[in-house]
Amino acid sequence: MGFFTFLIFLGIINIVFGFIWKWVFVLPSAIIFTTINLGRAMLLVKAFGAYLLISMTAIATLLALQNGSGGLKLILFPVVGAFVLFMGFASNAYEQRKQASMNYDFNLLSQIDRDAWFDVVLMFGSLVLYILILFIPSIAVNPMNEWLFDVIVWAYDLPVLGWIIGIGGFVFMLGVIWHGLLMLLMLGGGIYMKIRGEQINEE
Repeated sequence: MGFFTFLIFLGIINIVFGFIWKWVFVLPSAIIFTTINLGRAMLLVKAFGAYLLISMTAIATLLALQNGSGGLKLILFPVVGAFVLFMGFASNAYEQRKQASMNYDFNLLSQIDRDAWFDVVLMFGSLVLYILILFIPSIAVNPMNEWLFDVIVWAYDLPVLGWIIGIGGFVFMLGVIWHGLLMLLMLGGGIYMKIRGEQINEE
């Protein structure tokens, strides 16, 4: 698997997983937890979804490394996988905040600010778990991951639809990187302003 193919495959993982996870798991869970007044339990759902996405990204990286050789590839592919994961979680946080702002949903914005620490944990924790799975693949072995990965490979191998999804995957990756960078700039600016404000108050 070449670098370009690997990058497209990561995009397909995000597209297919995002669709299945949102409509099959997240929405029903949100309805149930909202009904029984356990909205904070969605953080557990979010964490489990992150584990599945990290696992499949790590599995794809290991498969790509097995299909080729070369010292540069052993470094480049894991770095790209880690970068995509980090940018993906940063992009999701940015999109959620952007959507809440556009809808003037101040309750959601307040909740996003309250759970900002969780997004930071996901971003950096994803890197730790990703590296662990690369060295201990058994962490990612379970029926759920196997089924999801089989669905993604099936979509990737489709004659025509596979190419369409592949192009969508590449465009998706560009969007993830762009929005992830914007979110990092926002986080960096927020931290700088907070530190700057504390320094002004001390003076």
